[in-house]
Amino acid sequence: MDETAGAADVSQSEQTMESLLNQARASLSKKQIKLALSDILAAIDLCGCNKSNTKQARHGKDKSCHLKQFVNAARSKDPDAIYDVAKTPCSCGFAWPSCSSPKHLEVVDLLTECLETDGHYASALATGLGLVRLRPTSAAGYCRAAKTIRLLLKLEKDGKKAKRVDAKVERALKAIGKDAGLTNARLYAFMKRLVQAGLNNTSEKYRADAHDEYDQILLRMAHSLKLQDSLRDPAAKLPLELLREIFSYLGTADVIRSLRVSKKWNRIIKHDTLLWGQVRLTQPRNPGHRVFATWLRGHQGVRSLVIDEVSDFGLSAKRLYMLLFGLPSLQRLVIKTAAPHRCDSIQALDPAPGPRQRLGLTQLSLDGYLAPNSLMIQLLELSSQTLEILDLIKTGGKPERAIEAVRMPKLRRLQVNAEMTGRRIEDHLLRVPEMVASTPSLEAFYLNGFLLSWSPGQPSPQGWPLLTHAAFGAAMDISADTPTTTLLPRLFPPMTDRMEKIEILALNPVIAHNYLFTVMDGAEARHPLHSKEMGWEFDEDALPKLTNLDLFRSRCALDPDLLGRLLAVPAASEGGLSVLELAIEQQYAIRHPGLWCPAVPHESIGVPEEAFAWVESKKIQHLGLYFFNYHRFSFQYGQRFDGQPFLNWLDNFPALGSVAVYPDYPGEGMMGFIGKLILHPRVRTIFQDSLRTGYEWDEASLLAMREKVDLFHCDFGLPYGPSLFKNW
Repeated sequence: MDETAGAADVSQSEQTMESLLNQARASLSKKQIKLALSDILAAIDLCGCNKSNTKQARHGKDKSCHLKQFVNAARSKDPDAIYDVAKTPCSCGFAWPSCSSPKHLEVVDLLTECLETDGHYASALATGLGLVRLRPTSAAGYCRAAKTIRLLLKLEKDGKKAKRVDAKVERALKAIGKDAGLTNARLYAFMKRLVQAGLNNTSEKYRADAHDEYDQILLRMAHSLKLQDSLRDPAAKLPLELLREIFSYLGTADVIRSLRVSKKWNRIIKHDTLLWGQVRLTQPRNPGHRVFATWLRGHQGVRSLVIDEVSDFGLSAKRLYMLLFGLPSLQRLVIKTAAPHRCDSIQALDPAPGPRQRLGLTQLSLDGYLAPNSLMIQLLELSSQTLEILDLIKTGGKPERAIEAVRMPKLRRLQVNAEMTGRRIEDHLLRVPEMVASTPSLEAFYLNGFLLSWSPGQPSPQGWPLLTHAAFGAAMDISADTPTTTLLPRLFPPMTDRMEKIEILALNPVIAHNYLFTVMDGAEARHPLHSKEMGWEFDEDALPKLTNLDLFRSRCALDPDLLGRLLAVPAASEGGLSVLELAIEQQYAIRHPGLWCPAVPHESIGVPEEAFAWVESKKIQHLGLYFFNYHRFSFQYGQRFDGQPFLNWLDNFPALGSVAVYPDYPGEGMMGFIGKLILHPRVRTIFQDSLRTGYEWDEASLLAMREKVDLFHCDFGLPYGPSLFKNW
């Protein structure tokens, strides 16, 4: 009972102190100093450190001993002298109270502010130092005393400029000089030593509790006064190995800024080859010839260089030569630009490399940078024996011819996107046998913007036994020189059991069927399916067993039964298939009169759970569906969209986390469908393009935020989610 009563008394006294504090602040704002002082002193007497609840004894105003003790301690070379003074009684014998209550500190701080406002600067300084004695490990007293001194010196300086120093200021300075022997210069030095002592006494050496806003104020004062302790290096005591590890997590821009922190950091960073192993220039400017040459000499250990916008870099034939041969350890070069028209056209390196000169590049990635075939062939030849990754994205010219011209035996990943505004796909004819011969060890490819062509007598390509990832972009087309309707032989090397990812973004089903269902029989390519249409026998065993398949994406509709023969066993039922995206209508398919392709029957795709019954994988984490509308298959204006069959299908996938939904003419009811997806217990991420702006998008976004679901608007033609291998 006694402890409960004591806690209640403390709570009541703190509430009363807070009330008196608010009254004092209100009085101070109205310049009613006497009323404010009365409330402040009453609040001090209520603090729990005054157990007798009587008026606390005050140190006499006219006694200089209090200030002298601090001045003498500040003059000594002992960093703990001020702390020792604050913990001992005054030289006159007065025992200063000690209290750790934040409320008590706040009250005394306000008392000092009242004295400053009334012009009693000497008393304000003495009270601020009393706050230090009240709790030496708090920054409050040091902040207040230093602020009083700074204010006093500023008023005296402003007064001299105006040739009229305030009488109260003069009186305070004379009193401080008389009592403690402090001239203006010595008073400034005393303030600096007081702040320095505050940093020492509030450190972990004496204090274990959390820091507060006073500590931040004290640190800012120390920075303003340029004190050494405020400029101390936080990494000064760290081992060199740990410091390098920390720096390694910084980006290039941050590392460059770190050079200006201190001489020690500059020395460590400049001579640490690991930090300069990967350089990314996010906003490069033209460095000038001499600066560029100096930079190359000082960064011989650069292994990876990414230039995000090369149009401002001034990349000439000579500078490109300096970059390639001036960085002997360079293995990865990525050059990007969104303004190719602002870049200089380079036909060849200047000077021309000698016959024995070779580069050690393992990755070359050009994105938007227009590189003529002459330069492309030169770069590929210089790196032909080491190149493992090649990305050519909208580089102009005919990059496919450059790839055919150079054999790259170690190339593992190839990404070529020839699609550019104003250019026709027919301008880029892909000769697959020649490309296969140049890249025998290829493991992954992404091709876009090319025309596949076939004529009678053309051999079927062999090779790529290590291929695991095949991707066809949306801008792909196919043609055949044949007088009658035909099923094309395989235009690409056959799939192997090693396949892990298959992405068909093209809407042409002929491309999909040719790659997926045409198999090799000895040296000949043939299609094992559709015996009724083509008069051939069916041979399901000829299809590869896709045990390792992790991702399958097709944006063109394929016959569900045929697709099941390829994916059901073992990929979907026994394997690790985790990402699956399918399309169920062919009305957007690109038709070719001379090329046969099976049509998708509408009656088989009304309910995906039935049409794709072979999808039994318990590992599916991402599920996508394109061109579906279950109310009717022929669009009518104002029809109501029904996505319930898709929602029912989701119940078959316990590991599901994200979905991609791209209905065909969704019409009315789409908002309700997206809402149900957001509320689905397993869906955490949604990709869609039906809602993008307006009231419905705002409502869906708010609902998704509340349910902690990521809702994205992604155009149908753009890559999203688990996708291709562009990871710069």
